Amino acid sequence: MLSPAPIIEGQEGEVSLDVKFVEGMKLHSQLWPGRIVCVMWRGSTFIAEPMRYSISRLGFDLLILDDHESVPEMLLDEATLVYAAADDIQHLDLSAQMIGRFGRVVYTVEQSLRGRLAGALASTNSLRRRLGSFVWNVRQDRHLRKALREADGIHCNGFPSFNDYRKLNGRSLRYLDNRIRTPQIMRSHEFEAKSARLRSGEPLRLVWFGHFEETPGTLDLLPVAYLLSLRGIPFTLQIIGAGVHEGQLRAGIESLGLGHCVAISEQGSFDSELVPYLKANADIFVSAHRLHNPLSSYIESLGCGMPIIGYRNAMTRALVRESGAGSLTWRNQPSSLVSQITRMHHDREAVIEASRKAIEFARQNSFENVFVRRMTDLREIVGME
Repeated sequence: MLSPAPIIEGQEGEVSLDVKFVEGMKLHSQLWPGRIVCVMWRGSTFIAEPMRYSISRLGFDLLILDDHESVPEMLLDEATLVYAAADDIQHLDLSAQMIGRFGRVVYTVEQSLRGRLAGALASTNSLRRRLGSFVWNVRQDRHLRKALREADGIHCNGFPSFNDYRKLNGRSLRYLDNRIRTPQIMRSHEFEAKSARLRSGEPLRLVWFGHFEETPGTLDLLPVAYLLSLRGIPFTLQIIGAGVHEGQLRAGIESLGLGHCVAISEQGSFDSELVPYLKANADIFVSAHRLHNPLSSYIESLGCGMPIIGYRNAMTRALVRESGAGSLTWRNQPSSLVSQITRMHHDREAVIEASRKAIEFARQNSFENVFVRRMTDLREIVGME
């Protein structure tokens, strides 16, 4: 397994890794009938949810290489399967490397070309850099498509990458990566309590959680809240997370006089803090995300009984169409979100029905179910049962 996940080496025999990554690897190890070697590369300085681990207790073998160092030939010789991220362009020649070897090659794909282009254009205001990034991404996509055609299978995270690349390979699987486990998904008594509260007419409890960056559109939450307050719509908005725009968000809340209805808090532990809080204190997930990438927060919010009200992009459009759990707007403007929220305020039964569908869809795509489907497909590809 060739992973682009960040890793930071600590004292002898210890590493810092992302919690979500390790939990996924542990499930990989449980569902794969053999030894797993995870290859990672040095050079990381930041991890979103870091935790220190003893390498000997990870539950899988770990090989750490220098930045851009090649995978050892002996490891490729021994592999039954090489599972690699196609978004990491240094691995696009794996199929050629595996010619004459026993092992199969399966790629994961996170981003569609449209998503990569949109992300690159949003990251800079320089016209020259935008043009350069556009040309580079288009050229790289040719190499990516060739690699996906030559692979023994591809696993696409989210709807955009699956729709873009599924026809390139006869063995294509779509999955929705997320952290919420089946026991954490909102249960019937929690849903009934939420439904009763919504029917009572109490203010809608709006929530957003993630990283405070401009590309996810978190700054749009301020005009959304301000316009709702001008309309006299009773609501609360909890913004959960951290990031570079936290200062702007706090200053905006104060200057717009929104302290009575808008608050910012740290995310804390996903399992023990965030999920219980969302199930007990949130009605709707408000997404002002303009890009097309498959955020795990979409499925996680559905699992906590929150339908999505947000901007329409390639990911949310397909997700809401398939789940029936939300309402989207074409216009990437805060006022359009305000109109959607206002409609939901006056139609509480619509919120309750969307919440029910959210829970059903999340249960089908829980953390465990996603991994079982992926690992079952990998075992079938290599003929290991």
